[in-house]
Amino acid sequence: MLILAFDTTSPSGGAGLYRGAETVGEARAGGKTNYSIALFEQVERLIADAGLRLADVELFAAASGPGSFTGIRVGLSAAQAWAKAFGRPLQTVSVFEAMVEAAQPTESLAVPLLDARRGEFYLGVFRQRQQREGLVLGTSQIMALLKEWARSGEPEVELIVRDQDQPALEFARQLPGRLKWTTVPAFLPGAIARAARRAACEGRLQPSEEPDTWYIRRSDAELHWQD
Repeated sequence: MLILAFDTTSPSGGAGLYRGAETVGEARAGGKTNYSIALFEQVERLIADAGLRLADVELFAAASGPGSFTGIRVGLSAAQAWAKAFGRPLQTVSVFEAMVEAAQPTESLAVPLLDARRGEFYLGVFRQRQQREGLVLGTSQIMALLKEWARSGEPEVELIVRDQDQPALEFARQLPGRLKWTTVPAFLPGAIARAARRAACEGRLQPSEEPDTWYIRRSDAELHWQD
């Protein structure tokens, strides 16, 4: 199965072309955030370098957040348009799920952590590799949650952070030494493709007309529209 996967949720994103477990090609954003232009340039280059056509893609996989609101919308709109134009399925994958896929956690409770700015972090809570919830919390709230889990007898927690997410890395270093944490690459299209391929094999692909999104927190425009 030829999969085109992309992540437009952060400056560390980009696109990748994958056939099964083989990487056909990858294009990194390199800090560029104007995905309304960059994504199409990356995809065009990947397809051309592989000697393929966009119509050859059998599954489109896009990161659904959390992250840049504009980036999420650009990525999902492009994925929807391509899926509809070529009659192909579309699978959205949360950045949390991609991080868990990249980390392959050994603990039963995995918590991917992302900088949400304003002194807050996005958290995903996965039990046995299944996502249960998405949260946005401050550092003191996260510490309280970890203590609550410890008191309630929860199994060991494995925190997952991206290697270019400095606020998340710095916060992870402040946590108790007994807490396990794993670092994964910031570039996640490969993990997104693997998660999407597994969904396809298990018959869990979503209708392309209703892609899932993980905004978690409303955009600044929505929060301050009355200001």
